[in-house]
Amino acid sequence: MYREFFSQSPVLALPILSLMIFIAVFAGIVVRTMRRRPSTFEGIAALPLEDGKEGSL
Repeated sequence: MYREFFSQSPVLALPILSLMIFIAVFAGIVVRTMRRRPSTFEGIAALPLEDGKEGSL
């Protein structure tokens, strides 16, 4: 019964389309990140995590 409903439901295409868009964007970001040279990440790695002040918000 549920197979008949889902096979003829046009709304089922929207989640599949959104999944395909997500996969394409995710793969693009991964490829873009992997193509960068490691030297571009060295400046980011040297940033301090804290400014040295305790308790400041």
